Amino acid sequence: MLQRILSSIIPQKKISDTEWFALQFDSAKARDVYRIPLPGFPDDDTQKGFTALSGENNMRQAFEFYLHMRKVCRLDMLKQPKVLDFGGGWGRVSRLFLRDTAPQNIYLAETRASTIQLLKDLKAPYTLIHNAPPPPINGLPNNLDLVFAYSVFSHLSEQYFLDWMAYFLKVLKPGGHVVFTSRGHYFIRHLQHLHASESAAEPMLAEHIRRLKQMMPHPDQILRLYDAGEFQFYPIGGSEELTPSFFGEAFIPEAYLKKRFGDALISFSEDVPRVDQSITVLRKR
Repeated sequence: MLQRILSSIIPQKKISDTEWFALQFDSAKARDVYRIPLPGFPDDDTQKGFTALSGENNMRQAFEFYLHMRKVCRLDMLKQPKVLDFGGGWGRVSRLFLRDTAPQNIYLAETRASTIQLLKDLKAPYTLIHNAPPPPINGLPNNLDLVFAYSVFSHLSEQYFLDWMAYFLKVLKPGGHVVFTSRGHYFIRHLQHLHASESAAEPMLAEHIRRLKQMMPHPDQILRLYDAGEFQFYPIGGSEELTPSFFGEAFIPEAYLKKRFGDALISFSEDVPRVDQSITVLRKR
C-alpha cells in the first residue's frame, strides 16, 4: 500500500534541468505527465515583496541556487532526501525539490504567520511549520539530509546565526549539509551605487532604500570590515515579526566562516550566475 501511495507522488520519469525549469510554469503537465503536485504562484507584487523579482527572473535565480546545491552537496546521489527550507517565503526554492523527493520530505519553516497562510492558499504540498525566531523548530525530524536558506542569514544577527547553525548541525544526518546565502561584495556595490545616486525608486522600495542609506555605515566602511573578515550586522528591522532585535542586514565573509567552522566549510562562492549573494556550504562530519 505504501509503495503504491509513494509511486503516485514521486516522479516516475527522469526530468532534465531544462525541462524541469520549464515545468515550473506548466503545472498541468507536471501533474499529468510526471505526477508532481506543483503549487501555485503568488502575484508579481507579492513575489517582489520577498526578493524584488517576479516571474521567470525570480525562478531563474532560485533555480541557479538549487543547481549549485545539488552539485556541491551531490544530492543526485540521494534517494528521497529530507530537506528543510528555512525561512522559505512562498516556497520558490522548495518547489524545485519536488523533482527529487516526495512532498512530505520537504519541510518549510517560516516565522511570519501571514507567509504560512500564503503557502496554504497556494496549496503548497510540503510540511509547513510556523517557527519562532530562535531555535528549535518544533515538529522537525533529526535526520535531515539538507538545510538551506536563501536570503535569511543575510538578515540575522550574529548570535541568531550561530544559534541556528549549531541547531542545524544537530538535526542533520552525518554527512548532511547546510547551505545558506548572505550579503557580500555584490550588495556592497549596490550600496555604493545607492549612495552615489539620487534617482527615485518605486514607492514600495523607497522606504527600504532610505533605511539602507541612513541606518547603516557608509559602504566603503562596510567593505573594509568585510574584507578584514568581520561579521557585520545592522539592525534596521523588517516587516511583521521581523524586529530589529534580530533582523536587519548581515555580512558574513569567508574568513569569518573559516575561523568559526574550520573543515566543516566546504564551499564559499560569490560567483554563482544570477545569485546576488554569497553561497556557503557546511558539511556535518
